[in-house]
Amino acid sequence: MDALFAIMVVWLLAAAWIFLLVNWSITGDISAGEAIVGSMLALLLAFASAQNRFPHATLFSLVTLGGGAIVLPMARAYLNRAAHAQMDAEIIEQACHAYEFDPKNYGALIHLAEVCYKHGLLEQAVCHLERAVQTAPVMAANEKRRLQMWQDELMSHPKLGYTPCMHCGVRQPLGAVRCARCHKLMLPLLVKGHWIPRQLAHRAIWVWTIAGSSGALSLLWREQLIGLNALIAILLTLSLAVGLIIWVLRQPS
Repeated sequence: MDALFAIMVVWLLAAAWIFLLVNWSITGDISAGEAIVGSMLALLLAFASAQNRFPHATLFSLVTLGGGAIVLPMARAYLNRAAHAQMDAEIIEQACHAYEFDPKNYGALIHLAEVCYKHGLLEQAVCHLERAVQTAPVMAANEKRRLQMWQDELMSHPKLGYTPCMHCGVRQPLGAVRCARCHKLMLPLLVKGHWIPRQLAHRAIWVWTIAGSSGALSLLWREQLIGLNALIAILLTLSLAVGLIIWVLRQPS
């Protein structure tokens, strides 16, 4: 009875996993081919569990499908936040250009301050908001109150005292928007620097597929082969899987 229940859970996870992949394919997070490959692996694991094709097939399928169904949606949520960070980076890049054209551009300074604050760059946010208030003290009543709140928050916030360039590593003053060495805009890089590229979704699917397939094959070799032949087959399978995973991870973003 316990074995039957475990197999039912495997099939339920496989169905959920296939639904997830199809949904991601529809929304454009992964390609149709990647959805098909992941779905085929889920079905193969479900059939292998039902027919007990290799040792611990049910347990292996539970771990593979359950782990994938938990970890990859978390990665997708992370990528959604990355998409918002990308939009903020584009906003702050435009604000940087406007500020460089006119250092007294009140709107650009406000945009710089708000995006910096949103992404935890409190020192930079306070610096740019102070400049905005100094530029237009008459029309900055709300900004003055917000500046006071940010300054109070900064009192208990760890301070760096500089803006790091994520392109070349040089430390620049807090109010700087462009690196003096590499001439890159620093704030967009800082906003995007905490996030991983969108290609992670594609790579995660392939890594999960390769790891799951190699694990299942290794257990199958253990059942079907004996002695040195089994050891060689398992080592070759795992070596090939590691090589493929490294190749996938090293693909340019």
